Amino acid sequence: MTAFVDPSSPEGAVVEFIYHETHLLNSDRYAEWIQLLGEEFEYRMPNPQLRDDPRAAPYSDKSLLSWESIHSLRLRFDRLASEFAWADRPPAFHRRHLTAVRVEALADGETWNVSCDELVARSRTPEPPQLVSALREDVVQRVGGDLRLARRTVFLDVDRPDLAQIALLF
Repeated sequence: MTAFVDPSSPEGAVVEFIYHETHLLNSDRYAEWIQLLGEEFEYRMPNPQLRDDPRAAPYSDKSLLSWESIHSLRLRFDRLASEFAWADRPPAFHRRHLTAVRVEALADGETWNVSCDELVARSRTPEPPQLVSALREDVVQRVGGDLRLARRTVFLDVDRPDLAQIALLF
């Protein structure tokens, strides 16, 4: 894993890509964000598991809290842009903060594993403000000369997430 990368290197371009796509999410620019996804994009959020054995996996490898594809996300964003998104009016305030971005180039030279820690602040009346942290593991690929997000897996740092935390896009 690379902690600090040369901005002119391929890994540096991947880090800039990750910060840019997060900026688009923070700005509610979903139409632009979805253009950064590969056609086979997968968004997964494994279910946290409380275990007595500290050696046991902390997340399920079978059960997901959330699974999205580029197609389901397009439907979600189309609904948000429509006049029928009553449950999302007024929209929540949210801000994503990335730290500890790590990039690993794979052997093909066109694919990178990206890992980062993310803190999301969310606020919407009448609910109390929330801070949610997670580990985010992404796969970024070069497709036709452009970088695309191929997969995102989010590991929430919450043992029993609520619906608002699950519905957030990390």
